[in-house]
Amino acid sequence: MKLTAGIRVKDGELWAEECLTALSRIADEICILDDGSTDRTMEICRSFERVTHLLRWEKSFFHEGIDRNVVLAMVKHTEPDWLLMLDIDEVFEDHIVDELPGMLAQDEFVAWGFHMLHFWRGKTHFRVDGTWGRETTGHIHPRLFRNQPSLHFPPQRIHGAHILGLEGRAALSPVCIKHYGYSFPDEVRRKYQRYRRVDPEGDYEHLIDERGLALVEYEGPAAQVVEALSKLCAS
Repeated sequence: MKLTAGIRVKDGELWAEECLTALSRIADEICILDDGSTDRTMEICRSFERVTHLLRWEKSFFHEGIDRNVVLAMVKHTEPDWLLMLDIDEVFEDHIVDELPGMLAQDEFVAWGFHMLHFWRGKTHFRVDGTWGRETTGHIHPRLFRNQPSLHFPPQRIHGAHILGLEGRAALSPVCIKHYGYSFPDEVRRKYQRYRRVDPEGDYEHLIDERGLALVEYEGPAAQVVEALSKLCAS
């Protein structure tokens, strides 16, 4: 089974090394679209042997939907059996290495979704209060798909990471994704300001709001922790 990973990125040097190191353990090829990075992202990406396609596109507009469909086309060009679509600040838990062969070999499901742990102000604790807790326990992030001609991403300028056109059933993986996008306070502030510029009508206050802050220390595979949180939120 051939697995190709795809990533869109801009200024991702804070996470690129860890993300690509982890991906190189499971992906046969990695395709990357760089949206005009001004840091060391391109240099880091070039240093990984599994990065077989690296396209730099310096454009005058921000549109994640277009970018994701370009990445999808790059990935499909490698003719994989399965596609893995990630962001540069997302890293699978280590036991993906053990779980992945069975996930790819089965015939019942055409896609796998994952719970996401949002790490806060570092890489040791993830956030579970309020919006963050509800998102971790109640939101399934599809990231792994069987290669199908009908796959495409919605034309959303911001976010829109949920793929469309799946033909078949999806399942929830026992592996969580570690999301490091909120690990650095300065980067969180920049992300907040960028989202406000792109989507002035959107509500992004939760990105900088720490009222009721509750963190859980990451101590290894977190599926049971997420399940316990789900029961707590439901009670």
